[in-house]
Amino acid sequence: MEKVKKEELNLLSMEVILHAGNARDFVFKAIEQAANGDFAEADSLMERANEEIHQAHREQTSTLQKEAEGIEIPYSPLFGHAQDTLMTVKTEFNLIREFIKLYKKSSER
Repeated sequence: MEKVKKEELNLLSMEVILHAGNARDFVFKAIEQAANGDFAEADSLMERANEEIHQAHREQTSTLQKEAEGIEIPYSPLFGHAQDTLMTVKTEFNLIREFIKLYKKSSER
């Protein structure tokens, strides 16, 4: 049975963490901009965050597809951490997107 090397899985895990971390930075900068009334910049930062999330998700999915193809994926706490980081950032993205909507409504009053 073919098996993913630990080094390859570590690199994939770090890619997920890198892109998820970039997304987190953009998301928190976006809400700061929304709080200051700069909604165009907030929207731009949220789009950049979304792109980073999609890239992280692609990296994660490529790994999971290997397992579906019968390639053994060794247990990795680092990969588990990467998945957890991505899931958390996706939740933060969704919540902050709603907060930005609230800031926009509040500014219209």
